[in-house]
Amino acid sequence: MFRKKRFYLFVFTVVISVVLAACSNDRIRSEASTDGEEITLKFAHEEGQGDVQDLYANKFKEVIEEKTNGRIKVDVYTGGTLGTSIDILHSLQTGAIELAITSPGFSGDVIPESQIMSIPFLFSDNLEVNKKVLQESEALNGLLADKYEEIGVIPFHFWLEGFMYWTANQEITAPEDMNGIKMRTMPTNLIIRSYEHLGATPTTTDSGEIYTMLQTNGIDGQENPLFYIVNGNFLEVQDYLMDTKHHIYTTVTVTNQEFFEGLAKEDQQIIEEAIDEVNDWSFDMQEEEAEKALKKAKEDDIEIIELTSEQREAFEELSLPIREVYGEESNDAKAIIEMLEKEIKEAEADLTE
Repeated sequence: MFRKKRFYLFVFTVVISVVLAACSNDRIRSEASTDGEEITLKFAHEEGQGDVQDLYANKFKEVIEEKTNGRIKVDVYTGGTLGTSIDILHSLQTGAIELAITSPGFSGDVIPESQIMSIPFLFSDNLEVNKKVLQESEALNGLLADKYEEIGVIPFHFWLEGFMYWTANQEITAPEDMNGIKMRTMPTNLIIRSYEHLGATPTTTDSGEIYTMLQTNGIDGQENPLFYIVNGNFLEVQDYLMDTKHHIYTTVTVTNQEFFEGLAKEDQQIIEEAIDEVNDWSFDMQEEEAEKALKKAKEDDIEIIELTSEQREAFEELSLPIREVYGEESNDAKAIIEMLEKEIKEAEADLTE
């Protein structure tokens, strides 16, 4: 009996020793993770090399690698490298990538409320107002951000890439000019319905196919930020460029929630600080890219038409019902739209005083 007791005591001692050793190793690993673990972040975006999202991602790479002396490294993946824009969002959800830039025009099927960002004439025609709203809005950074977190994604910042322009092989200065035009759109329900309200025939086309579709008359026109139009050489196969200010192209920098919350607090803070810094920088950057693109457009043999306030109002009046229609589909969507409209008006008043 004594030998049995001694044996059980020995086994117990061994088990306790193993458990304590494991706990000790876990503690050491935990301490190592908060004290300088090397990390490589896969950062994917939707655009090509040298486009605004690519400049943003590479600026983040530069800032965070400098802040951490290379301890946190960033691998940037341009649009198409890891699949479509929807593929990028799914990869982020599964943790296959850690960071991404994803646009509401592509995420609408996964996060329906994100389509709100694509409502025509919702935002101001003053970019400073829009910058203020994107940074401070409770509708976006509270209510809408919650919708991203419901699918396992944390949005850091909504930011803008500039005004959207129309291109076509005919002038579009009045609603009747839009009738029957095959207008390329992103594949979300709200954008498609918006162009139907304007009288166009919306045609969803992958970003990489826009040039070919324009060239072969598969589509008659398209909308995009000016830098993207110029960088994509769309003006080679279009006769008119319409400066409409009907919409701003907004996007959001996001991370996988499980990954980010599993980081040491110090690393979370470093990443957030780096993104804050890049976000501030990005506003001036996108303006510079727009100016360069406009200069290049003027050098090309294309007619640039700036819509008057009266012409814009005609399009705006025609597109207003889409807010009500979309707001009726979801109480959350309606609340976000109403709060955002109020915030935009307040920001316009603040910046014009």
